[in-house]
Amino acid sequence: MEKSGFFNSSNGDRIYDATDFATYFGSLVSNGIFYKDTTNLQVTPGLGMAVNIAVGSGWINGYHYENTAVLSKTLETANGSFPRIDRIVMRWSFLERNIIITVLTGTATASPSAPALTRNSDIYELCLAEVLVPQAATSITIGNITDTRLNSTLCGTVNSLVTAVYE
Repeated sequence: MEKSGFFNSSNGDRIYDATDFATYFGSLVSNGIFYKDTTNLQVTPGLGMAVNIAVGSGWINGYHYENTAVLSKTLETANGSFPRIDRIVMRWSFLERNIIITVLTGTATASPSAPALTRNSDIYELCLAEVLVPQAATSITIGNITDTRLNSTLCGTVNSLVTAVYE
């Protein structure tokens, strides 16, 4: 089937939906965070077992995400015997029709590794940060957080066909 767009409708002969626009924009702009400000969606320690995600925006598969106020996410209680690594991700969900920031909780073990990112036609995740949760921890410090926003394999910055895009 041939497709082209976007043209004005004449008597209802042109009907477009969000997927049409996302496919188009997704072909022009890469996934990632907008890096106008170096704190864009940066993860920092919050109170106790919480982390804060700064104001900022990102782009996944042709869809825009914006966080307009500091967002707090509480991590699960630390294991009493072993550390774990959690990931703070920006998750695009085609089925849920949204992009949200969420926590992927790792597995507590003597040698922890970060949980895998999901990247398929229904869910696509970008990792903003990895958080080491030490055994028996009651709070998160800046030293526990590894910023992964600029790692192009895990997250990266938004780029267009021409040059970097700054929102």
